[in-house]
Amino acid sequence: MNLDIEQLIEKYYEGETTLEEEQQLRAFFLSENVPAHLENESKQFRYFAQTRKEQPSAGVSYRAVTQLSKQSKVRSLNSWGLRIAASLTLLVVGFGAGIWYTHRQGGLLEENSQVAEMKKTLQAPEQTSASERILAVNQSYELAQGDEEITQILLNTMNFDENVNVRLAACQALQRFENEPMVREGLIQSLKIQTDPSIQLALIEALVLMKEKRAASEMLRLAQNQKVLEIVRLKAEEGVFHLKQEKQTNNT
Repeated sequence: MNLDIEQLIEKYYEGETTLEEEQQLRAFFLSENVPAHLENESKQFRYFAQTRKEQPSAGVSYRAVTQLSKQSKVRSLNSWGLRIAASLTLLVVGFGAGIWYTHRQGGLLEENSQVAEMKKTLQAPEQTSASERILAVNQSYELAQGDEEITQILLNTMNFDENVNVRLAACQALQRFENEPMVREGLIQSLKIQTDPSIQLALIEALVLMKEKRAASEMLRLAQNQKVLEIVRLKAEEGVFHLKQEKQTNNT
């Protein structure tokens, strides 16, 4: 049984599980019979099961997410290195699938129906698989511009979806709307609560590319936090340096 579960866990982190398999994993980790060596995975599933219930609606201020817990155990460097590599690989594949989907569906669906389907998929994670949600996130690339509701849904997905690859896809999609104040504020606030190294790295890179100087203080906090993975601390330190340089350049 444990071997089957561990195989499902690997499949889950690669974003290849079906909805039925994800429900099986959720039921297993929410039970009282989780082996000690799977306790970290159990905590993750329980965390996202709880935060999904607390997920703010599209009309709620994004600042409400700062009340979430910032405490989480960090895995070893080797384990997280493999996880990050796998996640980024899947994100590239998922992005490619989104482009393929765009061309295939071009001219066949009205934008309104696409948006409605995207919202339906992302707002019902219990009823969809990770791959379906990644595909839904990628549909946002078809939109000429986002609106407040779509932006909030993507922010919620980035922060609350239980699959790291879906969260990475949402983070990437949000960067397309970088000129929207709500997106910039959302990414900064997300950096305060994210504990997954791959998401932290993606946020730091995005905010540096946006030249969002307000994020420097939060990056400095990460750089000085010894509980944060070393690769994240180094990336945060680098981000602070670039943002300070940008500020000095603008002042001269």
